[in-house]
Amino acid sequence: MGDAVVSEPFEDSRRLTGANLYFGGPGAALETAPGLAFDDAALRRWRENIVRVRAALGWADGAILVREHASGASLAFAAPIDQLYVATEANEWAWYSALGLRADDAPVDEDSESPRPHVAHFDDDGALRQLHALAQAEAKPGLVALLDAARAHGVPAHADDDALSIGEGEAAQSWPLDALPAPDAVPWPALHGIPKAVVTGSNGKTTTVRLLAAMLRAHGLRAGYSSTDGLFVAGERVEAGDYSGPVGARTVLRDARVQAAVLETARGGLLRRGLVADDARVAVVTNVSADHFGEYGIHDLGDIAAVKLVVAKSLAADGLLVLNADDAMLVQHAPSTRASRIGWFASGLGDALAHGAIACGAREGRLVLSVHGVAHDLGEVAAMPLTLGGSARYN
Repeated sequence: MGDAVVSEPFEDSRRLTGANLYFGGPGAALETAPGLAFDDAALRRWRENIVRVRAALGWADGAILVREHASGASLAFAAPIDQLYVATEANEWAWYSALGLRADDAPVDEDSESPRPHVAHFDDDGALRQLHALAQAEAKPGLVALLDAARAHGVPAHADDDALSIGEGEAAQSWPLDALPAPDAVPWPALHGIPKAVVTGSNGKTTTVRLLAAMLRAHGLRAGYSSTDGLFVAGERVEAGDYSGPVGARTVLRDARVQAAVLETARGGLLRRGLVADDARVAVVTNVSADHFGEYGIHDLGDIAAVKLVVAKSLAADGLLVLNADDAMLVQHAPSTRASRIGWFASGLGDALAHGAIACGAREGRLVLSVHGVAHDLGEVAAMPLTLGGSARYN
């Protein structure tokens, strides 16, 4: 079987550019082809192949994760942020080799001036040599040096295929990847992060984002937000379209007008790429419901809850995870986040307080926030325009 030439034994292979369902940083993930037969021995060989790749490429050890599910398995491993394209191809080779299969001669990029076979076309030694050459070509040591320096200075940094930004909003500066400065040329004292909220859930995400942005504006801050409705700064839409993924988040965080950001984060972006923010003040999960079952190995409400709760990984060490106490799945899965601080909301204040000392809900027709036993009366529910006279209970 080792010399067999087959179609791809995987359905999806992708880069993970931030914290994700599998681990807390960048890497690569692969979804096995639906209906593909494999056993535990194949998964063991896949893990061993990833260890071989890391050794051959000089990559540090890190997470290697197999998530088996109803339609196959997800195979993910941590990899260097500047070599994620080669990491995806390494993952594909590792899976081909684990199955004893070889890829055909189809080039990775059919539009390339010099198309080449996939590395899984070669025997294992040849594949590792190819991967080593690709890794050397993709590596960006200048980018890594700047990311390390930003971490040492305690300043957030965000990279994509075109640019690196250090700092956020009004305290950010960006450079093209082909014109990066030396670390000692960066004006570190002028760069810092801004307050951020990350919002996800099956329903109510955009409404929650708009409300938080309006509250920030009322507080005197120029708020920027990304959502399924577009990109907004200070109440004005600057781009139309669905920006609930990483591109939208990075765009808002690079806008020099923004003093605080609210980032809508949809399940697709969480699964395809992962998170952008990693020091948010607040992460909100509104609820979970049946949505796109079957994609990326997500088959039931428990899976969806796990995906939505990835936003807990965006929090600063003292950040607050805000969850819906009326949602049984969120209540069940909340402990898995290991969040140091959780705030609960519910239709009734008592239901929220049953889960923690930071809680918000209605009591006797008024909205009440309770923080460690101290109650704050936020006003009459029926008088709040968003509730439509109290009839829109979901708001």
